[in-house]
Formats: sequence, structure tokens, C-alpha cells
Amino acid sequence: MLPNAEKEWGAIFAHFGGSLQTVPVGCCGMAGTFGHEADKYQWSKDVYALSWKPRLQDLPKERCLVTGYSCRSQVKRFEGEAVKHPLQALLAII
Repeated sequence: MLPNAEKEWGAIFAHFGGSLQTVPVGCCGMAGTFGHEADKYQWSKDVYALSWKPRLQDLPKERCLVTGYSCRSQVKRFEGEAVKHPLQALLAII
């Protein structure tokens, strides 16, 4: 993610009358194809459990936005629910 991505997405949503609440998370454990490798599965799951799982577990997934494809894949993989890219949510409000 870009260093100012949260601010930039916030400004874009504000321009169209929306707002965002950010939740700080660390690495999702996927890192491109790394998390897909069979011998890295448990490591990938453990990294996901460090920050993503506890922060997402009580949030409605239909309201969670995730910029990275790999991180969206991890959420689907370990939570069983899809999350949207910010552009998908933006399209719904414009």
C-alpha cells in the first residue's frame, strides 16, 4: 500500500459524499504467491492471525474495504467472506 493511501482514499470518498474509518493492520501473510505455497500455509495463517483476524472478526465484511488483491484473497481464504476493493464501494455511492 502507498504511504498516504488511507488519506487519499478518504479524500476521494469525501469528494463524493462518503467517509471512511480506517483500521490499522499489519501484513496479511500472503505476500503475493508466498502464502499460496503449500509449505508456507501455516506460516501465512499465523501471520494473518496476528493482526488481520482480531481486527476483522467483529466487523461486517460487506463494509470492509481492502486495497490489495493478496490481502482480499487472505480474508476470503480465512474468513470465508469476500471484502471489496475501495473502487467497488465508490461505484456504489456515485
